Amino acid sequence: MSVSKVSVPCDFGVENLYDEFHGNVTVEFKDSTSMKASSLILSWNSEVFTHLFKELRQGTVELKDFSKEVAVILLESLYSGDIVVERSHFREIYKISHAFKVEWLSEKCIAAFTEFCESSSHDSLNDMVFLFNEALYSEKTLKCEK
Repeated sequence: MSVSKVSVPCDFGVENLYDEFHGNVTVEFKDSTSMKASSLILSWNSEVFTHLFKELRQGTVELKDFSKEVAVILLESLYSGDIVVERSHFREIYKISHAFKVEWLSEKCIAAFTEFCESSSHDSLNDMVFLFNEALYSEKTLKCEK
């Protein structure tokens, strides 16, 4: 799936995620590393980020409940407005999309799950249904603590 449902300001492409000039908030990862990001881009895509930055005046976001790889995939997708959901990352991307209420990303995960199911054998379908149910369960238990 390569069709984007989100439009971002034309001067904020994914390349700007790695340009600290545009970063006004710090994102901390599970491996204790961090990077700068734009509160504008994060808030554009997520009411949770809006709440953190605007109402709670947070300057740091902890993404320590997720692997750094998936956290960076989330950030890159928020900057680009698109994502390719790989089977190996499906569950964690689905969880993070729900934790931060990024609806278009959750929809992409469901579409990817459908594609995975259509191209899978019966045994892998059982595994995929398990992953999907686990992701749904996790969605109900994840809470934003900030």
